[in-house]
Amino acid sequence: MQTRELDGISILVAEDDAGIAELLRSFFEQNGASVWVEYSGRDVMARTQEMQPDIVILDVVMPYLDGLTVLSQIRKNGIRTPAIMLTDNRTVDDKVAGLDTGADDYMTKPFSPKELLARVKALLRRRDLQTNAEELAVIRIGTITIDPLAREIRNDDGAFVPFTKTEFDLLYYLAQRKARVVEHTALLEEILGYKGDIETKALVMHIANMRRKMAKMSLDTVKIETVAGVGYKLLEC
Repeated sequence: MQTRELDGISILVAEDDAGIAELLRSFFEQNGASVWVEYSGRDVMARTQEMQPDIVILDVVMPYLDGLTVLSQIRKNGIRTPAIMLTDNRTVDDKVAGLDTGADDYMTKPFSPKELLARVKALLRRRDLQTNAEELAVIRIGTITIDPLAREIRNDDGAFVPFTKTEFDLLYYLAQRKARVVEHTALLEEILGYKGDIETKALVMHIANMRRKMAKMSLDTVKIETVAGVGYKLLEC
């Protein structure tokens, strides 16, 4: 009997290509998930509010409202549902735009449904492994304060650092281990939720995005240092 790895999980697929949408519906249902499909960005927001799915899989290019606009509005409405963006564009800028908007992961078309399943499971593991924020300590490093309960990063001048959920989790994990090397595998497994031999491209993209935001706000009292071939460490300058 085929293992049903997504029993009890609900997935919203937002994809205007009917062929891809139905392929994903069938694939995820075979793996035990309840799946809703929407073909336009306008309908995705209403469905997300109504159904509160466990995962949203969102195509960037859709009629009426594009995927980035939809995700931005979903996040503004306070919905933190993990989101995977599907994109035809292989450029870094397109992927950065998705992460900036609040995406947790991205996949470039064409893609393997099995790989997409692995990423869905990774996000679900990460969600399930979230530590109770009330038990975590506020961390101060350099001129920034990281508050896990409010999920806010503030500079001394009162400005908020606009990190996404994933970026916040990465920074807090590194800050808990300040000045120590944190291996790629630890970040991939504990924060991104990946298991096994998974490429590090998503992690590298998140770190690059974090550095860019920190540089834009002139946060020069803290830096994320690369330890070649090993991982990263957070340093107070």
